[in-house]
Amino acid sequence: MLTTKIRPWAILLLSTAILLPTAGLTGADPVSAQSVNATDIQHHWAKNVLIDWQNKGYISGFQDGSLQPDQSVTRSQLAALINKSFGFTSSVPIHYRDVQPSDWYYNDIAMAKAQGYMEGYKDSTFHPEQQVTRQELAVILTSIKKLKSSGSASRMKDTANSPSWSKGSIGAVIDNGLMNGDEKGFRPKDTTTRAEAVTVLNRSLQSTGAAATVYNTAGVYGPASGQQQISGNVQLNAAGSTLRNMVIEGDLLLGQGIGEGDALLDHVTVKGTTTVNGGGSHSIHVKDSNLATMVINKKDGDVRIETSGSTVIQQTVLQSGAILEEKTNAGASGFNNVVMSSLLPTGARVTMNGRFDAVDIAASSLDVQLISGSIDSLAVASGTTGNRVDTTSSSSIQSATLNAPATIGGNGTVEHAYIRAEGVTITPRVMQTSIDNGITARVGGNTVGLPLTPTNTKKKESNHNETTTPVNETKPTPNTDVTAPPQIQHLDVKNGQAVLPPQAGDVLFLSDMNITATLDGVPINLRSISYDSVTRTVHFDPLKLLHYNGKVLQVKIAPVADFSRLTRTFQGSVQISGFIGVITDTQGEPVNGVKIMFRRGVGIMTGPVEATVTTGMDGNYTVQLPPGIYTGEMQKDGFLTSYMTGVSLTGILNDTENGVIIQQADKDQVHIVLTWDEFPQDEDVHLLGPTPDGFGFQTDSSEQQYIYNSEVYAELNYDAIQGYGPEALTIRKRTPGTYTFYVDNISQLHLGSTATLRHSSARVKVYDGQSPTPIKTYLIPAGDGNEPYWHVFDMNIADGQLSFTDRNLLLNAAPVSKYLPIPTADSDQAKLEQEADLIPDDIVLPYDTKLNQEITLTDKQPADGITRTVSSVELLSAIDADTDNEFSVTNDVYLSTADTGKGLQLLQYNGSPYTAPYKVTVSLRLGDTTIQKNVYVDVPNLDTWLNQAAIRAQSVLAQPAAGQDTTGLQTALDHKNALPQAAAVQDKITVLQELNAALQQLK
Repeated sequence: MLTTKIRPWAILLLSTAILLPTAGLTGADPVSAQSVNATDIQHHWAKNVLIDWQNKGYISGFQDGSLQPDQSVTRSQLAALINKSFGFTSSVPIHYRDVQPSDWYYNDIAMAKAQGYMEGYKDSTFHPEQQVTRQELAVILTSIKKLKSSGSASRMKDTANSPSWSKGSIGAVIDNGLMNGDEKGFRPKDTTTRAEAVTVLNRSLQSTGAAATVYNTAGVYGPASGQQQISGNVQLNAAGSTLRNMVIEGDLLLGQGIGEGDALLDHVTVKGTTTVNGGGSHSIHVKDSNLATMVINKKDGDVRIETSGSTVIQQTVLQSGAILEEKTNAGASGFNNVVMSSLLPTGARVTMNGRFDAVDIAASSLDVQLISGSIDSLAVASGTTGNRVDTTSSSSIQSATLNAPATIGGNGTVEHAYIRAEGVTITPRVMQTSIDNGITARVGGNTVGLPLTPTNTKKKESNHNETTTPVNETKPTPNTDVTAPPQIQHLDVKNGQAVLPPQAGDVLFLSDMNITATLDGVPINLRSISYDSVTRTVHFDPLKLLHYNGKVLQVKIAPVADFSRLTRTFQGSVQISGFIGVITDTQGEPVNGVKIMFRRGVGIMTGPVEATVTTGMDGNYTVQLPPGIYTGEMQKDGFLTSYMTGVSLTGILNDTENGVIIQQADKDQVHIVLTWDEFPQDEDVHLLGPTPDGFGFQTDSSEQQYIYNSEVYAELNYDAIQGYGPEALTIRKRTPGTYTFYVDNISQLHLGSTATLRHSSARVKVYDGQSPTPIKTYLIPAGDGNEPYWHVFDMNIADGQLSFTDRNLLLNAAPVSKYLPIPTADSDQAKLEQEADLIPDDIVLPYDTKLNQEITLTDKQPADGITRTVSSVELLSAIDADTDNEFSVTNDVYLSTADTGKGLQLLQYNGSPYTAPYKVTVSLRLGDTTIQKNVYVDVPNLDTWLNQAAIRAQSVLAQPAAGQDTTGLQTALDHKNALPQAAAVQDKITVLQELNAALQQLK
């Protein structure tokens, strides 16, 4: 009888090269990690990692003290280990028929469902004891790690025809190096042992920065002095806790477990994202810390974030109401950029105390209170309504850009208001107003705007780069009062230009001005100074962002001595800031010559342009912009107008603001492009359509291409997974019939995200052929629903022409195709694959294998019409466990094809010191279709077989059957025990054959 197992040398390969998403070791009756010296791992290859995880509390043993490392991991154990190692704690109600509240795994399965990485079956079962295959692991890891689906599975012979539900995930884990095949292929249907699970998940956590440290009880964590480095993520779920002296390379979650309590971050650096899900009105204190991005999303009530000391929070994204308060030292930043995202509920209140560099409002009907301090740059995004920002006598706004109706109230001051939409009301004192042509607003109780209304408005007249309008020069007025101190007024300064206010005068020349500048207080010379008298703008070469990012440029324009048309002195400053990135096409190739026009705010596609740049030969660009969020419009001949989002930070150079520009389709093709805002992070497009032979296909992130007769009919060009998009899909062949296009909220479906499609500002544009203008544009309906699917449209193709049925529906279930799926179950290929599954992947020849007799690979005969033959037998190299070096185990040939060609035969016994591994290729044929399967066969050496035969003999002798004569068996066993260690090969063969003959007689 043949036996199967995973060979030790194969385990070595798995443990060193294959990374899987895998499960916990909590057994059917788990106990706490009471022993870090489990009884069955002392000599196991995974001993160290098993002990480490047991010490961390990620795994539990069984009641007998064992970990059973070589058993296959089950679905319930998988859920337990993932929840513990990733720090998942939230759960949802579950109602599976085979999972009861009394079961040890009930809570873990509830958490798995909440996170979306593992759910039940259509018959309301979960199958908690079912073993998890490698392809299932790939799907789960892709969900947890939010990996981009890929078609790379087609490169491996045993996954090229994997089912659609797993194929894209297999490709994703291959692309990300998380799972690799071995010499046998990917082995999608193999199960994984617990030891392999722990080992590869541990490496996955280390390499991806996943959650590794969870604090669920109140306490002080971190050293009293020095710094603790944490490579992964951290979760804090208990009120009254302190994190101190830590550098967190991953993300920090301040969880719901904090409730309405408080928490302190003291000298903590977080390089990833800090998410605040808990805390109350006197809550999260951040002292002498540095946080890259903070996301505030508390379900119930507002949370207060207080910064003190030298704290810097580069970007704060509000998804719920909050109180932001700075008590930082002089010169410290506190909150830099604050984004009030579109996820903020209507009527949410945000209270602010401190100095804020940039505030972007992307939601509607917000009540923002600036109690004290200042906002350097406030921007209200277009498309929003009903926002109100109130100031006090103790607060001010340096620059307010209003792209939508909004109200600025109170009795503070606004230095400069840029009004770009109707419906703006400003009651505080405004020092300077710029208003777009044709716009009216209420400023200081007066109506401003329209050409005939007297106001201090300077209308937009020309681009700064246009030729200066000639002005007749008049004789300067003598400046006789040289002793009187100049009146210094505000100067609007950017890196590269300074704009004089209207009170500077209309008729000025460069010769009237004495222009000086300092950089962080040190005098510098500005280069290439020029003056545009139409816009009253002084131009100079911008200071290079890479060299001077974070430094403060101050420009002073004073009257020249003796005679000048300029009678006052103007002074202003700007901190050098901006970002850099690379623009690529959907294939990842850099694109040069792309013109990018940046507008302030999220999703701002029209209106004044703040800066324009062009990409270089490597697709790279550099743009200098004040702190804040910007929308970049990308243009180039042969490409569709595309959009990207960039963030300019204070004091830090953001160097990864990359974008994707989409090529125009060929004349007979159809392009469909989806874009959205930052959240949900991942939305996916789906196209259902007809095949030329009357069936239906689906193209999405898991099935990225539909191919018929070696031609691509539809494909997903680009899959974005970090917000904004684009997701681009192309119909390359216009097959007549009905197409259905829909979008899903993959972050909600698989990651448990609370961000909804309705709040994503998603847009879909359809392009016909090479036209750069969309023939259809769809905007997602807004509202409060959390439906995960958006059925955008149905499209009919007849005679190459397109016609549309607009759907624009939010649904709780995905749309379905009107066509039957492409048949696969009855195909010759499918039948052969089913036959191949009946053949074991791994075989170890037993000790009673006879020489020169046919060894069948399986006891089951092939199905009707299928022929099965052994086409090749190849001796493989083995791997030294100490050196990882390959070596040949023998020069002899032990195994070959049987004379019938359908099986194997043993030519001679293995007298070497090693097990001899063979790769046996089996060919399966049905009609004109042929597939091959590799079977790995081990031929143990004589010592191994002798020991196995001796163990069997001892078992029989210990409990002989009634009436059995065991004399011959005892004699054979005595001969085996008498063999010297260096016995000759022939002597070992003789004793083995004697043992086998005696055992055979007693059967």
